[in-house]
Amino acid sequence: MKWYHHPETVDQLAAAYVLGTLAGPARRRFESVLLKHPMARENVAEWQQRLQPLAERLPPVRPSPQVLQRIEQRAFGGQAAPAAAPSVLMGWLQRLLSPVPAGALALGLFMGMLVPNLLPVAGDDTQLPQSYVGVLATADGKTGLIISSLREGKVLDLKRVRPVAVPEGSTLFLWTIDAAGVARPVGPAPAADFASVALPKTSEEMFSNAAELALSIEPVGSQPAAPSGTYVYRGLCGKLWKVVKK
Repeated sequence: MKWYHHPETVDQLAAAYVLGTLAGPARRRFESVLLKHPMARENVAEWQQRLQPLAERLPPVRPSPQVLQRIEQRAFGGQAAPAAAPSVLMGWLQRLLSPVPAGALALGLFMGMLVPNLLPVAGDDTQLPQSYVGVLATADGKTGLIISSLREGKVLDLKRVRPVAVPEGSTLFLWTIDAAGVARPVGPAPAADFASVALPKTSEEMFSNAAELALSIEPVGSQPAAPSGTYVYRGLCGKLWKVVKK
């Protein structure tokens, strides 16, 4: 039996992954498992739930140019020019939010760098109703939008944490993104602090295969088959209900 079929082993690795102590080849192997095995993602979500309150008490720290250089070098290889590191890193984040399907490296970096602040709850012992939950980031990696919907419901609730500029004649448009990086349209979403949107089908039908949720800006009244530009919000889609681990 493979190690990732052992719940205790996966749980221990998930804890180290969220804490940031899982490094090197072991971290890369674990990230590859996250892409394929729901149990590993659920363990990461559980540890995120436990540790997030501690992270929220820490003051924000701006990374030094040297840290940004090392991130750029590890992400892209080669030597980075010190003065260009912040702008290159921001460009990478913007490319990550683009509608181009993310490969394993991009998704792994996204999960390793941003998930500790973004991952939704997906625990086994919850008093909340069964729901789909997404915590979406803005282009600068900050929490921007919280989305939730009852598992068998047909209403989507949105809470805006950080607004983005939506030009006149345009609207936010919600997409689901599956594990292969394929985006599928859900529908327009209002740019409001709190809003509820009617869904054409139940959440279970629309979000069961969603690994991520994202929003782009589209013309009002349009019915796009694919995003016309970069995503302005993007984040993981979590399942908030008791999951039987296999």
